[in-house]
Amino acid sequence: MVALPESGLGEARKAKATVRLWHDRERSFAATLRELSPQADSASRTYAARFTIRDADDAVAFGMTATVTLVLGSDAPVARLPLSAILNRGTGPAVYVVDVNGALVQRPVAITAYTEDAAILTSGVSEGDKVVTLGAQKLEAGLKVRTVETR
Repeated sequence: MVALPESGLGEARKAKATVRLWHDRERSFAATLRELSPQADSASRTYAARFTIRDADDAVAFGMTATVTLVLGSDAPVARLPLSAILNRGTGPAVYVVDVNGALVQRPVAITAYTEDAAILTSGVSEGDKVVTLGAQKLEAGLKVRTVETR
């Protein structure tokens, strides 16, 4: 069972679903939406969704923990950033981008999905942008920073 927010109900019906089992993250299985609850859970305000794994083999058993990914049929470029890069100070999600002078610029972003450790963005950052991924909550727009490249 997957808990979906109300804002994701329409997308869940149209999206292509894939399932990755936690015990074997290298493999993925195609899935189809089998059931969507007509009523929200009273505590979490989410809707229960059940997916059927197509072409499941002996590695799949009832009760296994899995990650379900829903993808709409768009070829638009996306960015995958760690959750620590995302800010929300009451005006919606944003990130800090370092401009050519080393100053921080706060940019609003559109997030299409969350994974267990990342946010998938469809707008707000461009290829080649340097985005603050650690300590963003302690910074303010306009501050000068020095970047560190990691591998």
